[in-house]
Amino acid sequence: MLSLLWLVCMEIPIIASLHVSNFVFDNLGKPVVCLGDLNEIMNEIDTTSVNINKNRMCAFNDYVKQCGLFDLGFSGLAYTWTNKRFSSNLVFERLDRCLANDEWCGVFPNTNVFNLPIMFGDHAPILVSTESQFRRPKHHFKFENWWTMEDDFQDIAKNAWVATVHKPFHARTTNLAGTLKRWCKKKKPIQQQLEVIQDQINNIQLQPVHM
Repeated sequence: MLSLLWLVCMEIPIIASLHVSNFVFDNLGKPVVCLGDLNEIMNEIDTTSVNINKNRMCAFNDYVKQCGLFDLGFSGLAYTWTNKRFSSNLVFERLDRCLANDEWCGVFPNTNVFNLPIMFGDHAPILVSTESQFRRPKHHFKFENWWTMEDDFQDIAKNAWVATVHKPFHARTTNLAGTLKRWCKKKKPIQQQLEVIQDQINNIQLQPVHM
């Protein structure tokens, strides 16, 4: 029987983050989703405020990464919280989100997150659906390990991922895969690169040894 684990979070401060990590690490290998008000932003575009604590933001991103979770993206409103200071310093932020691990996406590849309108209180409810019209493509994307050794790989991958930050997770991964496929075609085939390196090694070995 498949075991699905949900962790619903409400205003989790950094000091209480151990409860989340313990939950995740106690259930390794199982589908896990964490959703709710996480009380932190993950990107600068998640807030309209000019006062951003980048150290806290980076610490939160590192923590999410250590837990093996990632943001599933969203459809709908860009911000899920407001301080409601309409006459002074009005701020909107995306504090509510849905995080999941690889196992969750393997079981529910069509998961969609919807940010609903803020009607009562200062937070917007978020709705998670595990079914949508999107279907996994027949041809699976294959990641090549040698890509990471290319000087421009990190920038290409990061820019493609950030460019779709407000789109659903499946749309973000599809865009990233397409970008990497187009980028890869501009590179020399790996076999050709290996042949060049092999020729260089042979030329070095043919040189006389200096005593």
